[in-house]
Amino acid sequence: MKRLVLALIFCFCINITSATEYSDFAEKEYAAKNNKNKAHITVKKEHVEKYAQEIGCQFIPYIAYGYGDLKTSWLKKQRISYICLLDNDLKPLWSYVITTK
Repeated sequence: MKRLVLALIFCFCINITSATEYSDFAEKEYAAKNNKNKAHITVKKEHVEKYAQEIGCQFIPYIAYGYGDLKTSWLKKQRISYICLLDNDLKPLWSYVITTK
């Protein structure tokens, strides 16, 4: 019984986060845009959906979007949303980070 209770407590205390290729790409672009070298996005939720539209003269088949927390060396932690445009192989082409309050 003690093991079961400890296992349940352990499961609820773990903060499960995962860094994806899309959030990593958004981190690097955000840091480069702000002329800094360190930014970290902790992903809370992320989705990849079929987009299948043309933007300018480039066809964008998929889009990834999500939200999480952004921690940088020059700002305190803040809630953000991010968008990544993906190619046919689900590789990120472009991203944008939107800070929210």
